[in-house]
Amino acid sequence: MFHYCFNSKGSDRVGSTAAGRPLRFFVAMCKQWLDSPKTGLPVVRRRSHLMTASVALVVLMNLPSCTQAQGQTEPTVPTSPLLGGWSMTTMTASGEETIDPAQPGLFIFTEGHYSAVYSLGADPRPLSAAAFDPTSDEMVAQYQTIIVNTGTYEANGSTITFRPIVAKSPEFIGGHSTMDYQINGDVLTLTITSTVAASGVSAPDAPASSMMLRRIE
Repeated sequence: MFHYCFNSKGSDRVGSTAAGRPLRFFVAMCKQWLDSPKTGLPVVRRRSHLMTASVALVVLMNLPSCTQAQGQTEPTVPTSPLLGGWSMTTMTASGEETIDPAQPGLFIFTEGHYSAVYSLGADPRPLSAAAFDPTSDEMVAQYQTIIVNTGTYEANGSTITFRPIVAKSPEFIGGHSTMDYQINGDVLTLTITSTVAASGVSAPDAPASSMMLRRIE
C-alpha cells in the first residue's frame, strides 16, 4: 500500500521534497514508537508518538505523488480560446458596406458568461444638447445606435448561443441569439445567424450581420 521514492543511487532514503518530509517524519515516529519499550517509555508516550505519526501519514497521503514532486505537473484543463476581452475593429451590416474602422464595441467572455456592448453605424453616436438630459428625439436616436446585452452563453463547434439576462430590448431577455465564430490568432469574427425574442419572435434583420474583433489584454 505504501512505497518509497528511490533516489538515483537506489537508496530508500526520501529526498527533501514536499512529499518526502512527511514520510521521513512518519518513519521516524514509527521507529521511535517501536523502540520505546526498550527505552522504558510509558504507554502514554508511545500512544502520543503513534498519534503524531498517524497525522503525518494523513498529510502525506494528501500530497502529490513522488513522481509529481520530482518535476512532473498536473495536466492542465484546456480553456476556450474565446475567453478574454475583444475590441470591435470592423462591422458589416446586412447588405451594406463594411465599416472600417467600426465605432467602439467590446465583447467579454468568461467561463459561461459574456457581456456585449457596441455602437452601430459609421458615425459616432449622437450627443444630447443638454448633457444627461436628452429630449425624446435624442433618446430615440441614442437607443437605435447601440447594442447592449449580457448573460450566459454556450459554444458548440463553431457556433455560440447567447442567452441574455440583461438587454437593451426587454423582449430579448429570456430569448437567444446565435452567431458563427472563427478565431485566427488575435482576431475573432462573429457572424449573426439568428436573434429570437423570449416570445419566439425572430428579429427581422440583424443590425450587424458580421463583426471582426481583436483580442485585448
